[in-house]
Amino acid sequence: MKFYFSILFLPILLALQSFPASSQTPAGEYMKVDYLFVDPAEQEQFLGFATTTWKSFQQERIDEGKISGWQLYRVRFSGNKSDNYNYVSVTSTKSMEVFEIDDFRQIGDASGRSSGTPVADLLSEQPFVQSEIWRVRRSVLRDREGPQSRFLMMDFMNVSPGSGYQYVMFEDEIARPLHEDRMEQDRMNAWEVYQLITPGGLNYGYNYATGNFFNKLEHVEFGFTDELIRANHPDVNVMEFFETIYAMRDRVQSDIWKLLEYVE
Repeated sequence: MKFYFSILFLPILLALQSFPASSQTPAGEYMKVDYLFVDPAEQEQFLGFATTTWKSFQQERIDEGKISGWQLYRVRFSGNKSDNYNYVSVTSTKSMEVFEIDDFRQIGDASGRSSGTPVADLLSEQPFVQSEIWRVRRSVLRDREGPQSRFLMMDFMNVSPGSGYQYVMFEDEIARPLHEDRMEQDRMNAWEVYQLITPGGLNYGYNYATGNFFNKLEHVEFGFTDELIRANHPDVNVMEFFETIYAMRDRVQSDIWKLLEYVE
């Protein structure tokens, strides 16, 4: 597989020399992604907590310069067939030190609630399924001053050990112009590439991801078409283009999350 990839990747890179290289945007920020499962009977209570106490707490951390943003998503379509999470919290920051202390424990201390209250129950570890720390490697926004996107499609990738640099380079030089074209057509708002920092390991399942931001759910289906590829890379064989992608990484899961709350 590795040998096959190296042969395919070379002509694509050579073909790119006839195009202006898009400038790289290594955002460098870290994201803590918390996957939560909230029982349907408790969702109203949870959302009330999230839109008041949790949101206010995150706004305070932004005002203090500790974090740069926070989003709460509801999982609309999950590639995880076990359906073991239905909400996702994303906290972004420039320093991983912020993640040393548990968010919910801090909120509990700040709220001054005693144990046994409904809010205290929500502050327990029970809703959390898994937490991950990612780093943003590439980020392209159509409008930095515009509102946050309503939908985020997360594609979780498994990239072979030692191929991370080649994978990010491929995303930046080959895929990025295609996404920028979609933004010009008003079918996409932003695109990002993430690298998993922790946890990880050969058996974890994925180590990279891409985030595709949309305002309309119907725009999700307008992906990499033959027409879009030829318009941006006319000298690249379309069949080899897809073969190169498949040889480089496995897309192990795709989720679509809908934005519920955010602070920035």
